[in-house]
Amino acid sequence: MNYLAHLKLSGDHEYIMLGNFIADHIRGNKIEHFPKEVVDGIMLHRKIDYYTDHHPEFMKTRARLHPKYHKYAGVIADIFYDHFLAKNWSEYSEFHLSSFTSYSYGILLRNYSILPSKTKKILPFFIMQNWLASYAKMEGLRRSFQFMARRANFKSNMEYVVDDLIDDYELYEEEFRAFFPDIAEYCHKELDILFPADRMSKKNQIISEKAKEYYLELKESKPPKSPKKTSSNTNSIRTPKKKAESSSYQLVKATLKKRFVRSKDSLAKVNSKEMKQEKSKETKKKKTTVKTKRSILQKENHNTDNKTA
Repeated sequence: MNYLAHLKLSGDHEYIMLGNFIADHIRGNKIEHFPKEVVDGIMLHRKIDYYTDHHPEFMKTRARLHPKYHKYAGVIADIFYDHFLAKNWSEYSEFHLSSFTSYSYGILLRNYSILPSKTKKILPFFIMQNWLASYAKMEGLRRSFQFMARRANFKSNMEYVVDDLIDDYELYEEEFRAFFPDIAEYCHKELDILFPADRMSKKNQIISEKAKEYYLELKESKPPKSPKKTSSNTNSIRTPKKKAESSSYQLVKATLKKRFVRSKDSLAKVNSKEMKQEKSKETKKKKTTVKTKRSILQKENHNTDNKTA
């Protein structure tokens, strides 16, 4: 469920990002038909999951959630961590979160033909509702957990989990801040093995050197430096590239909206056709039943007449 973290931990490699994103939608080892770098992304996703599940800070988060949420504790912890990543995004990336999400959506759309069926099914909702950025706000988190609670096979209590996050907010954020630099460093090494030529170009860089220093201080229990506030004028300035990405995101939304309308109309036509076919079958069945009853009555009358004669 922590799609934002998996995409961020893929470095600047399109197919690694793609494989990392779709990995949860692939059963077993049915990956031979994907390009090699997509397979590398799938395998990186699985390594990230294993590393995360055994990291002391993540284990603390999961253990705190387990008494109330049981087997859903790990999923909830994943989403909590995506929330803190989205909320503190400027500390991890030189690019705006909206630029990163637009870029990620573009990768998924460009490679739509090779996506697993489950990914294709969720992708319209994923983009239209801007899932990657929605976890940054409490309302987005609450909406997601309510949706998941409705779809859970067992009683999950996930509709109340945001209240628990608020109660221990600083504790959860502290665990995330201690965890993320470690997983970033781990992924740096994995990407260096896959793409050794990119080391000098910093293509594999996941978090900036400034952010590493910030978290190193936190790890050594020193008071963390507060992030520098940028002026509102600076934040409002966008490069032409960012504008293009923003407009492409709007174009994606508009395109998907049209597709939804078409899909809805098509579904209505299919439903109407199925209803007509169903009615036709019922009518034929009734006629057959009536004919059968008539023939039985005729036979009974004929037998009665013969007896009387």
